[in-house]
Amino acid sequence: MKNNFLDQFYTVDPISGDYIIEISLKDYDEVFNTWDSSVYNIRDLDASLKAFLEEFSFEIDSRKNIKLKFDMLDEKKDVEMEKNIISGIRNNFNYKYFLINKQTVQSRKKSLIYIMVSVMFTIVSSYLQFSDENKLFQDLVSLNLTVGGWVFLWEAFSILFMQSVNLSKRKKHYKRIIAADIIFRYH
Repeated sequence: MKNNFLDQFYTVDPISGDYIIEISLKDYDEVFNTWDSSVYNIRDLDASLKAFLEEFSFEIDSRKNIKLKFDMLDEKKDVEMEKNIISGIRNNFNYKYFLINKQTVQSRKKSLIYIMVSVMFTIVSSYLQFSDENKLFQDLVSLNLTVGGWVFLWEAFSILFMQSVNLSKRKKHYKRIIAADIIFRYH
């Protein structure tokens, strides 16, 4: 009996316990975007390969390590191309990791601004509540500022605690793909 439902669909390395994501390709060029003509180690990965790696990485528990195993069907072993592919995969996901970090920093800055606006609205609202001049107008403005303060505060907490969870998960998965062992097998 299998210990885990995913063990039915993935090969698990019996020694390390790592999940092996198997990718079958005809040749080396299938790894990279055919429209990108730059040098191999800085070429963009094929969109379907990127989507495939991300999808299966998210499927497997982030506490488990993964290995990428490329089954090359119509190719002879070329150590230099293997290095280029490994470098290309790591560069691509390092870039995605960098973008997620940048997005995280921007989200935190945005949350800080929202918190400051919320505090400012709350202070002005409190001040208006204790003033006696033009009471109806002040009550209306005070109420709107109070609601606005809570809305900004809610949005800040939403960004900090709810939306950042998804970013943090993506960072873990990208980091895991970057650190994954990459194996080539030839037929």
